[in-house]
Amino acid sequence: MIVAKVNNYEISIREYQAELKEVLRSMHLEEANLEVKKRAIEQLIDGYLLLYSAKESDIDITEEAIENRLLEIKLKFASEEEFNDMLSNKGLDVETIRTRIQNDLLISEYIKVKFPADNDIPLEKLKELYLENPDSFKTQEMVKASHILIKGTDEASKKRAEELYEQIKSKEDFDRIAVECSECPSNCHCGDLGYFPKGKMVKKFEEVAFSLKQFEFSKPVKTKFGYHIIMNTGKKDSIMADFEEVKSALKTRLKRIDSELKLIKHLKALRSKADITINHKEL
Repeated sequence: MIVAKVNNYEISIREYQAELKEVLRSMHLEEANLEVKKRAIEQLIDGYLLLYSAKESDIDITEEAIENRLLEIKLKFASEEEFNDMLSNKGLDVETIRTRIQNDLLISEYIKVKFPADNDIPLEKLKELYLENPDSFKTQEMVKASHILIKGTDEASKKRAEELYEQIKSKEDFDRIAVECSECPSNCHCGDLGYFPKGKMVKKFEEVAFSLKQFEFSKPVKTKFGYHIIMNTGKKDSIMADFEEVKSALKTRLKRIDSELKLIKHLKALRSKADITINHKEL
């Protein structure tokens, strides 16, 4: 069954389903929606157009490069037999794998050669982007917290956490009870969880930790893990990173964007000249 045709090349339902699985995996999704299906077929179309252009170019891939990549794949399996079993289960053979490797390497080399990034990015441009986009270079606000955890969400767990809370009058009390009574592995460090930004912890835990003053501790807070008594032990405000610290990373990012934009422009030109038909009913 054919799901799309690009010039004289027909994209089979098998190719499409394999690509769909990869897109789902990369997007951390279980089921395919319209966006996922569209991305899968578009990537297959782009891949064919790039492969055709690469084959028309003077770029060549050596047998040594193919064999090295094949070896890398084989090393992911416990044995040659396990590798062959995988091929058999998927209805593949070694020559098919070698062809795929050759095509992938050919496309990668074609992109690298034909769309090199602009290495000559003026320092003034980097500084301009840095100053115009301050939010992109800000560190996240972070809080340091310790906790005493009583596992379980029933009344007995709640009562135990409340009893411990009543015993805490100082940081020293908190540290001692964390070591003696907390049911979290962090108890060996007085309940210390280190620094963390917003979005890292369970929402309720995070809200309380960020609302406390330094060395202030909370009443028992219920989460899916149990009841927590939380103490704020430090805070790091959001600050703008120094230009010298981000200059190299910013230049690398701009070079990658420059290369990607050249590739996108090239793909648009290839698509405009290609005869593309998609059988949407089969997606």
